[in-house]
Amino acid sequence: MTERTGIVVKTENNTYAHVATDRKSACGGGCHVIKSACYGCLSTSTKVISKVANPVGAKVGDLVKIKLSASKLYTAAAIFYLLPVMAIMIGGLSGTYTSELFSISENLASIGGASIGLAIALIIVTIIGRLPMVGKQIEPVITAIVELNAAQPGSRSTR
Repeated sequence: MTERTGIVVKTENNTYAHVATDRKSACGGGCHVIKSACYGCLSTSTKVISKVANPVGAKVGDLVKIKLSASKLYTAAAIFYLLPVMAIMIGGLSGTYTSELFSISENLASIGGASIGLAIALIIVTIIGRLPMVGKQIEPVITAIVELNAAQPGSRSTR
C-alpha cells in the first residue's frame, strides 16, 4: 500500500479534495553526478497536486494521509497496458492465418490484423477506464487528518 502525506489545497463538494504532496523522483537524485542519468529530477516543480477521494471530510489547509492500494494499481496497469499488447499479437497472428482467405501477402495481413486488434483493444480499454466502478477502485483516498489547518503557522490541533 502506498501512503503519502500532503496538504489539502481545494475541496469539491466534500467528496473530493485536491492535495499537494512532495514530488518523489524516480532516480534518487544522482542526475547531477552521473552525466548519463535518467533526467528524472530535472523537473522544476517540487509539488504534485492530485485529486483524491475525501471520505473523512478534510478541509482546505489540513495535513492529511493519502493511501493507494498497490495491488489495485498493479491490476489496473496490467489491464491498461497488457490488453493492447495481447490484442496486437492476436491480431497479427490472425491476420497471418487469414491472408490466404483474402489472397494478400502475409505481411500486409499481419499489419492489418495487428492494427485492427490495437484499435479494438483501445476501444475496450477506454470503455473500461470510464466505468465508475473501475475509477473508484484505483483512486487514492484520504484516510486520516494528521493536522487541522496545517497551512497556517501555530495551529497544532489534530482530529
